Amino acid sequence: MKRKKRRSKEKKSISFDINSVLDHFSSLFRFNIRFKIILSFSVQLVFLITLLVATMYYGLCQYIWYAQNKQFEGVTGSFSILFDAGVSYNDQSTISCAAENNVAYLVYDQDFNLVYSYPQDQNEDFNTDRFRNTYNWWEGHLFPDIYQRITHVENEVVYNVVLKRLMYPQIDIINIAIIPAAATVLFIIIFSIRSASKTTVKHLEPINAMNEQVRKISAQNLDTRLDVRGTKDELKDLAYTFNTMLDGISHSYKREQQFVSDASHELRTPIAVIKGYAALLKRWGKDDPEVLNESIDAIVGEVESMQSLVESLLFIARQERGTLEMEYDEFSLSNLVQEIQRDTELIDDKHTLIFEIKPSIDQFGSIDKLKQAFRILVDNSIKYTPDDGIIQVELKNTEKHNIFSVSDTGIGISEEDLPHVFDRFYRADKSRTKYSESSQGGTGLGLSIAKIIIEQHHGRILVESKLNVGTKFSVFLPKRFDPEEKKEKKK
Repeated sequence: MKRKKRRSKEKKSISFDINSVLDHFSSLFRFNIRFKIILSFSVQLVFLITLLVATMYYGLCQYIWYAQNKQFEGVTGSFSILFDAGVSYNDQSTISCAAENNVAYLVYDQDFNLVYSYPQDQNEDFNTDRFRNTYNWWEGHLFPDIYQRITHVENEVVYNVVLKRLMYPQIDIINIAIIPAAATVLFIIIFSIRSASKTTVKHLEPINAMNEQVRKISAQNLDTRLDVRGTKDELKDLAYTFNTMLDGISHSYKREQQFVSDASHELRTPIAVIKGYAALLKRWGKDDPEVLNESIDAIVGEVESMQSLVESLLFIARQERGTLEMEYDEFSLSNLVQEIQRDTELIDDKHTLIFEIKPSIDQFGSIDKLKQAFRILVDNSIKYTPDDGIIQVELKNTEKHNIFSVSDTGIGISEEDLPHVFDRFYRADKSRTKYSESSQGGTGLGLSIAKIIIEQHHGRILVESKLNVGTKFSVFLPKRFDPEEKKEKKK
C-alpha cells in the first residue's frame, strides 16, 4: 500500500511539473497587443503584396509569351512571302529578315537531316515535340524558345524550314528587373511595418495612460477618474464606461462604509449599556435584589434591541446580495389591515386613530412581509406624532393598484431631509433624532426595510410631508405581478 501511495505521489509531482513547464512555455507566446497588431498587420501585408507581385509577375510572363507568339506569326508570314517569291533559304534577304527579327532558322531535307542553319551555331535534330510551343505558367520568365514550321520547295526539292524565336533577350530583361523590383517590394514592406509600429504605439498611448491611472486607483482614492480629453474614438467610450463603473463602485463603497459605521454606532450603545449593567451586577447585584432585577430587565431590553437591529441588517444584506426570498400567495389585504388596526388600538391609546378600510380587497404577495412594511409605517407615525395627535390609515383600490396610506399630524419632515427618509439610519443623523430619542427610539432601518418590501412587490412608496404639520406615506401595490421579473432584469 505504501509503495502504491508513493507511486501516486510521484505521478502527481511529475504531472504537476509537466503542467508547470507547459504553462511557462505557453506564457512565452502571450505577446502584448502592440506586437500582436504589428505581427497580424505584417503577415497580412506580406501575404497581400506577395499575392499582388505574383499575380503581376505571372500575368506579365503570360503577356510576353502571348505577344512574342503573335509577333512571331507575323515574321513567319514574312518568310512565307519570301519563299513564295522564289527566294532561297540561304539568300541574303532571308538571312537579313531573320537577323532583323531576332529569329534563327534551320533547314531540313525530306529525310529530316539538317542541311543549313542560321546562325551557324544552331544545330538541332528535327523534333516534332519541340514545335508544339507549350508553356506552363509555373515556369515564370524562363521561357522556352518558340518554333514555327514552314514547307519550302526549291529546285523541286522539299525542305522543312523551322523558324526559331530566341527568348533569351526577354529572359535577360526580366532578370535585370527582378532585383530592383524585389528591393522595392522589400522596402515597401519594411516601411509599412515601421509605419504601422509607430501608428500602433501612438494609438495605444491612451490605453497605456489608462492602464497607469487604473493601477493607481485603490480604496483610498476611488474619486480618481480616467482622463477623456483628446480622445474621440472607442477609447473615449471605454473611458466613459470605466468612469461610470468607478462612480458606481465609489458610491457603493462609501455607502458600505457608512453602513458599517452606522451599524457600529448603533451597536455601541447597547453593548455599552449591557457592559455597564454587567459591571453593576458583579459589584452589587448578588446581594441587592433591586439592582439584580433592574440590571436583568435592562440587559434583556438591550439584547432585544440588538436582535432587532441585527435582523434588520441581515434583511438588507440579503436584499443587496439578491438572496432575499419571499413566499407569494393570494390573500385578503382588507383583513390584513384590519389586523393591524386591532393591534394598533391595543398598544396605542394616546392618539386618535382613524381607519378607513375598503372591504374585499385581495392582493398577491407575501402576507408576512407586507404586514411588516405596513406595521413600520404605522409605528413611524405613532413615534413622531405628539400625544392627542391624529393618525389616519386608509386602504382603497383602483383598477390596477391597491393603495395603502398612513397620514399623521406629527412633527413632519423638512424639505432638505425629505429625499433621505428611506436612507439607512436616517433617524440617527437627521432632524428628527432629538424627538425620536425622547420617545421610543428605534434602529433607523424601518423605512429602508419597508421600501425594500414594497419594491419586491413591484410597488412604489411616496412620502409627502411638511414641517410641524404632518406626514403622509402612500403605498401603491399592483394587484398581480411576476416575482421573477426583477430577478431576470438584474441578471
